[in-house]
Amino acid sequence: MTTPVSGAAFINALNNTFGRHPLARASHPKGVCASGKFTPAASLNKLLASPLFDGRALPALVRFSVGSGNPNISDSARVVRGIAFTLTGGRERYDLIMLSEPVFFAATTASFLSFMAARIADPATGKPDPAKVAEHNSRYPDGVKQPALIAAHPPTRSFLTTAYFSNNAFCFIDASGKVTTARIAAEPVLGVQYLSEAEEKDALKSYLSADLAQRLEAGPVQFTLYALLPADGDSLVDSTAEWIGAERIVMGTLEIQAMAAAESCDTHTFMPLNLPKGIEPSEDPILAARPGAYAVSVTRRT
Repeated sequence: MTTPVSGAAFINALNNTFGRHPLARASHPKGVCASGKFTPAASLNKLLASPLFDGRALPALVRFSVGSGNPNISDSARVVRGIAFTLTGGRERYDLIMLSEPVFFAATTASFLSFMAARIADPATGKPDPAKVAEHNSRYPDGVKQPALIAAHPPTRSFLTTAYFSNNAFCFIDASGKVTTARIAAEPVLGVQYLSEAEEKDALKSYLSADLAQRLEAGPVQFTLYALLPADGDSLVDSTAEWIGAERIVMGTLEIQAMAAAESCDTHTFMPLNLPKGIEPSEDPILAARPGAYAVSVTRRT
């Protein structure tokens, strides 16, 4: 029987690797806040029956972020980008958190803790010990794919030219009770765009927030949200396994309209299991563990 891992263990692992930064999130502490709306597509009714999605546009609080637990990380670092948003309507709330790669770096809680421990900086070099990283990879090969994908391309040019993926699967329930398991993807209408080699080298430390403000001054920018249905053999519980995928169903359009005050996001917590009626979590162990970790992080930073 697997011993449950406490939320504090996850946050301690992040703090041990990246340092503890008062008032900051333990993961993805560097971010910027925006506001917008989500307009559901008619095809969303194929997937679920929910009072939240009745055809009306829903207000969205959005936070874009840069991966790692270091609030001073450069925007040009080869790490994931993140998007988190909250949709609200009536008594329903939906929080969705996505990353810029289609896979996570740990399939289990044990792998997560080992991944972090292997990346604690060696005091002599200020960098992770390659031997410890290699030992982790040997024990937990699920942790190899996401770092390889990140290393394979330059950072994206903008938060608004980045594709985002839920990594975890969710269960959508329609009016008849039929359950469809799917992952979620957000594709930028502007297309995915990467920095050139020269731009990556010369990028300002916080170019992403400046770029976001500049683009939104010119007008709203949209993402199309899709529910990706699994192909035969796609794992419903392993967030490190990239899906082949089958049918894609359009969920709707997320429109980023304006910058928002930092306090709007700083005092808000995007919780992965804040789900509206009609959406339930899969049995992915990482998804199940996340709320406890988020709760501890909130307590420590407030």
